[in-house]
Amino acid sequence: MKEVEKKLPPGFAQKLKGIYPFKYQKIITTFLAKKKSSFRINYSKIDLRSLRKKLIEEHVRFRELPFPKGSFLLFSNLRQFQDTDIYKQGFVFVQNVSSMIPPIILDPQDSDATLDLCAAPGAKTTQIVSLAPASEVVAIEKIRDRYYKLLANLKVQGATKVKTLLLDGIWVRKKFPEYFSKALIDAPCSAEARFYMHNPRSYKYWKERKVKEMARKQKKLLHASFFSLKEGAELVYSTCTFSPEENEVIINWFINKFKEKIEVVPISLPLPNVRDGFTRWQGKKLSASLKLTKRIIPNDFMEGFFIAKLRKISV
Repeated sequence: MKEVEKKLPPGFAQKLKGIYPFKYQKIITTFLAKKKSSFRINYSKIDLRSLRKKLIEEHVRFRELPFPKGSFLLFSNLRQFQDTDIYKQGFVFVQNVSSMIPPIILDPQDSDATLDLCAAPGAKTTQIVSLAPASEVVAIEKIRDRYYKLLANLKVQGATKVKTLLLDGIWVRKKFPEYFSKALIDAPCSAEARFYMHNPRSYKYWKERKVKEMARKQKKLLHASFFSLKEGAELVYSTCTFSPEENEVIINWFINKFKEKIEVVPISLPLPNVRDGFTRWQGKKLSASLKLTKRIIPNDFMEGFFIAKLRKISV
């Protein structure tokens, strides 16, 4: 582990020890290997029983997970799997298991107007459509290359009714004032949970300055999203990073900003590698309600994730 620590960006290892003092050694071990591939069903195109049958017929080696429902670990070669009709016809979406959880927590319904504020490449957008095919979904992405990747994935997955906008998410408050009943912000972040020691590009960029830069963007997106939500609407905020400055501290800022207008909603996850969010960081006391947020501890097939669910209780 000493070799891993030496390669990590200056200051990161010490910070991670402060975040997860008892899980630190286990977490940095996960930086040594790529996560096992995983995929989920696209209910818009196939039911679970038929998918299982097709996987067996195509000799795909897999293991179905108990949670999330319709998720699978892939033991066949990923490239070979991508050559199957199952993949090409959009019956499935290859996606990390942790990434599948925010849309499930959001729980979109057919009657909802749902916003996906940072939508590309479309994993969570297409999952929202899979879970609620008759719902109105608006997907926003500001980076042009990523936007076209989003469009391509929506087409393959049969999610062609999604309204897409090439737009900075901060303008959603102007475009859709008090419009949405559900919103997902899978926020741009420092992506600390995706560090992979055999790919220096995955971690060499990291600096505390990068964390602060991401936190500023996250605040702007959350602030804009508030004004796009109806009274009673629910919002799920998620990141694939460890730093509390991009997670609990951001949510603490958000609920203090809007006082009695926002509340944190409890999340229940039937997973062993989950802990409650922090209510204190670097000596600073945060809202007690942040205990209701959740952190996913990375393992061999799940990325580290932070998830918060909030409700707008007044305009």
